[in-house]
Amino acid sequence: MLIRIDELERVGDVYVNPRNLRAKPLLLKTWRDFLSLDERTYGTYARTIYNPKERFLVTDESSEARAIDLSALYCSLLTDPEYFCGGENLRYQLQVGEFEGLPFANGWTGSRVVLVGEAPGRRGCGKTGVCFYRDASGMLLRKTLFSLGINPDFVYMTNAMKCNPPNNRLSRVPEGAYELLARELEILRPGAIFALGRTAERALKELGFEVEYLRHPAWYVRRGVREPNDEMLAEYSKIREAFGEWTP
Repeated sequence: MLIRIDELERVGDVYVNPRNLRAKPLLLKTWRDFLSLDERTYGTYARTIYNPKERFLVTDESSEARAIDLSALYCSLLTDPEYFCGGENLRYQLQVGEFEGLPFANGWTGSRVVLVGEAPGRRGCGKTGVCFYRDASGMLLRKTLFSLGINPDFVYMTNAMKCNPPNNRLSRVPEGAYELLARELEILRPGAIFALGRTAERALKELGFEVEYLRHPAWYVRRGVREPNDEMLAEYSKIREAFGEWTP
């Protein structure tokens, strides 16, 4: 479940995970080159350092301890997934997922910033196991963070609900999901938590966490936005402020 910073390769101004690549890209200079990689040529997870077996980036002893605790928490999810996800959601997730296991979270466990979405999307995290990846809203979020000077792989991303609900319509968050999310954030103890969407905001406030609300990237996608615009960059600049200047 862990991936260490020294196992990555830096190419230009981005990091790649050699184990995610079928073939090494001939040229990478900027994040735009990185996000344009062809999955059929370079691999399904070519545009991120994560995959379902390597979810948590560690850079030091502190982040490694958190990653170990999060791996144990993920095992708890696998032990009783119906309790944490709800039976109907679990059954649907098993239909749409194309990876071994269940969606959970991914990111640098030393990050001061945690982004909490509503639930995995059936074409994104629900399908790949990597949060905010591959579908339209996920790639818009990644482009926005890169545009703000943040590598999205160094932000911790998760969802209030760990399994994709039927037809992407979440009627309610099961009690077990609240419990899992609370334990996850208690392990991380981030400096800032951002709720992407109202469902995530309600869950986090009910759990007693101080949270900053941002409109979900899907809100922009539904309005035809595919590249970061001034409105989204202004709204999401709060993440830049919370993240700070240091990057691995």
